[in-house]
Amino acid sequence: MKKILIIEDDQKTALALAVRLKAEGYATWIAVDSIRGMQLARRHQPDLILLDVLLPGGNGFDLAEKLKLRPETRDIPVVFLTATRERLLFDRVVRLGAAGLMQKPYDAAELLALVKWNLDRLPRRSPRRWAEPLGNGPKSRTKETKEILIVEDDVKIAHALAVRLKAQGYHPRVAHDGLSGVRSAATNNPDLVLLDISLPAGNGFTVAENIQANIPNPIPMIFLTANRRPELREQASALGAVDFFEKPFEADALVAAVNKAVATSDAALSAN
Repeated sequence: MKKILIIEDDQKTALALAVRLKAEGYATWIAVDSIRGMQLARRHQPDLILLDVLLPGGNGFDLAEKLKLRPETRDIPVVFLTATRERLLFDRVVRLGAAGLMQKPYDAAELLALVKWNLDRLPRRSPRRWAEPLGNGPKSRTKETKEILIVEDDVKIAHALAVRLKAQGYHPRVAHDGLSGVRSAATNNPDLVLLDISLPAGNGFTVAENIQANIPNPIPMIFLTANRRPELREQASALGAVDFFEKPFEADALVAAVNKAVATSDAALSAN
């Protein structure tokens, strides 16, 4: 049975979360402040922590940093919960290597999906250490090892794209939310990113800015969206997008755009 620690000062919210999680088969504990949260985390070493940003006795960010300093808790994934809409919040969550970010009022089904994604679908791996630099610089790859990061919350679309790209000889990686996308880009330094604009835990433009800010060399990006607003294309262009596709798109046209972008990037690296 997977164990989840809920650190939330609103007892009604915490209890509602615990009930939903128990109904899904998880064991839960509740802490209403950061001191108790640290005690329970060290005692039970849960598989995941749901952590409110604003807490009595210290904020969630400070607690997350303290958890990372202890060997028994440093590898526990943390999903932050917050009612704050500040843009800098997303940046800090990314730097902390969080497993997710949910803004209140959140949809319970969406939160459960994020919990299941972290516990059931992704392999457990140690989060990024604080002193570890983001990105590893340019890599020399053949087409067979070219990595394409797909950041898309629609599982069917992401899977279909991954299958198409693998058939073309690429190595696709998939992230289903903004935070996972930024972490994957920082860890794996892909050769190209296919980036949906509407995402959980940060829209595509915010994700693009964070990726480009934390990777030494610019990564080609192709934006995807079902939104027809013309200003989105302009925003994507301002962020250096190499292409822009509106859904539903032709898969062959998108693959052709990927091939062209990767070839252009290789040519630019060779010239330098």
